[in-house]
Amino acid sequence: MKILPNILFGLSSVALLSQTNNFPDDGKVGIGTLSPQAKLQVNAQGTIGSVWNPSASYFTLSDGGGQKIIMDTNEIYGSHTLHLGSNTGDVVKFRSVFTSGSAKDWMIIKEDGKVGIGTTSPQGLLDLSSGGTGDAILRLEADLFNNNETYNPLIQMRQDGGIIGADIGFSENFGDNRFGISPWHSQNGGNIWDVFVIDIATGNIGMGTQNPGTWKLAVKGKIRAEEIKVETGWADYVFKEGYRLPSLEEVERHIKEKGHLINIPSAKQVEENGIELGEMNKLLLEKIEELTLHVIRQEKKIKELERKMVAHK
Repeated sequence: MKILPNILFGLSSVALLSQTNNFPDDGKVGIGTLSPQAKLQVNAQGTIGSVWNPSASYFTLSDGGGQKIIMDTNEIYGSHTLHLGSNTGDVVKFRSVFTSGSAKDWMIIKEDGKVGIGTTSPQGLLDLSSGGTGDAILRLEADLFNNNETYNPLIQMRQDGGIIGADIGFSENFGDNRFGISPWHSQNGGNIWDVFVIDIATGNIGMGTQNPGTWKLAVKGKIRAEEIKVETGWADYVFKEGYRLPSLEEVERHIKEKGHLINIPSAKQVEENGIELGEMNKLLLEKIEELTLHVIRQEKKIKELERKMVAHK
């Protein structure tokens, strides 16, 4: 009769020695471990649904078909990764489900790698849409507390990830907040914000210069255009009563003393300060109109002399 208790004792000893699951009194559950450190601890791979790779250490959620969520901690693909996948259709959808049971898709990754945020039909590798509601499609924010002006919200574009590209964004390194577009090249000192700059405070634009100053558009370089329209005052005041027309003697004296016409800037002034296109055209017209008045006066004198010469014959 002692044989049966001995057999039972031996079986229970083997069971205890080979036990890998444990349900201790503290409520922690261990699967594959006798000393769980959390409410649920699973050693080795775990799977809900079909088994994906029995020889690897991972956790899988699967519907038994093509949809899987894989958390890899054993470097199956050479790195610790999270895999979200499907055999067909959309690879990943992030959606919110309301109490009514309706769902709203917020982000989607298509099987061709295109990512849509706010749209389920992305047309590019990254497609952002407000869906007809909301103001901010894309928001970039750097240096939240505004205490490090080195870090600014930028969009960077690089050629094949190399040293050549462009920056688009804001910079406060000038002493005020400016929006700019700049070429980027590590060999020329990086981004220099010389291509296109908007002074946010004034709305002034600089092209080829970081400092548009008080000009609405400041360009460092040449401009080519089919037409430029300047809206400014004109020189019709020359023909009005009371205008003092300088005599030819005064004009001659001014030329000898100054080396240029009255009211016209000198070559040195133009070299140092440039000219205002509208103002300069007005001054040139002023000289043409003054010259026209002198020609009219000379014509009258000539005719008067001709009349006197005919009268003396």
